[in-house]
Amino acid sequence: MALEPDDSPAALNRDLRIWVKNWTGKGIGQVALGANISNSRAYAATANTNLVPRDLLLAIVRAAVPITYDSEQRTDWIRQWSREWERRWERAEATTRGERPRDLQPDPAIQQIAEPPARPNRAVRLDPRLAMPALDRITDVTVRAITSEYVFVTQDPLLVGYHKRSPITVYIDLHSASCSSHHRESLAQFLARRVRRKLGGLDPDRTVIATAREGNILVGNRVAELCGVPFLMVRTTSRPPRFGYAVERTFGDEIDVAINNGVEAIIVDDIVMGSLNSKVAKLLRVHEGIATRNCFSIFERADLSVQDRLADADLVLDSAFTIDDDLVADLKRRAEG
Repeated sequence: MALEPDDSPAALNRDLRIWVKNWTGKGIGQVALGANISNSRAYAATANTNLVPRDLLLAIVRAAVPITYDSEQRTDWIRQWSREWERRWERAEATTRGERPRDLQPDPAIQQIAEPPARPNRAVRLDPRLAMPALDRITDVTVRAITSEYVFVTQDPLLVGYHKRSPITVYIDLHSASCSSHHRESLAQFLARRVRRKLGGLDPDRTVIATAREGNILVGNRVAELCGVPFLMVRTTSRPPRFGYAVERTFGDEIDVAINNGVEAIIVDDIVMGSLNSKVAKLLRVHEGIATRNCFSIFERADLSVQDRLADADLVLDSAFTIDDDLVADLKRRAEG
């Protein structure tokens, strides 16, 4: 469905609203434009036959960039579409002065603004009744039941990750699951049993459990409590509030974490799917001088080849279950009906 070539301000406003809807899945009044521009201003400015202000037009374009794009993709996308919409604005502005627009041929990109790939790529929650049969590899009945409630599937791949982003179409959201105190306790108990089974009783004077701030700190903290050892939270992306100090913990009775004390950190998370835990290990070693070797998780994204990244960081992963290409394909088929 191509839009009519029309250089009037009314046509520009109409096409801009359609373009925003196609790229974001939202109406133009629902797209966040920044702290200094209200959403209602964008709606009002494009709901009539007046020419939308140029600065507002460019702010709307910047706000419509797909959230899944990385920094380089965002920059290229904004540059391309800002240029296209400025050209369209200049033609519309010329008509308000009664002048003949210099460029009478509509830009091909603008002509196709109502076409895919501008369709919204929404993530939908898979019905637990459909997810359960695909998750039969999860031998723990409780973990399997919790997982089945938090499976999300997208039509097209979305980029995820804090340091090295990877495209995925299936996501198991145990962060949300952990907002339930009951689920959080079940997941933490499961992980604590695995830690104790492999490492035995942990010495609170020689061992800490660490989780990335961007990981599942709700579960990680509870695992530390169950194992009777201190807990460290490690910020891997956001600017640490205490003068660049990335490792945070309680103060008072905490252990001395100097390198000559031989303290070891055990990394715990719900799902290992990228380079996040490798970054945690590096920060613990650099900032605290803590030896970091073991990493425990409920799931491993084998489809993302995380073992190679962990090996590069000299980490040994103990994961209970794997998410591989076959499981991803099975869950996607079930979501598609």
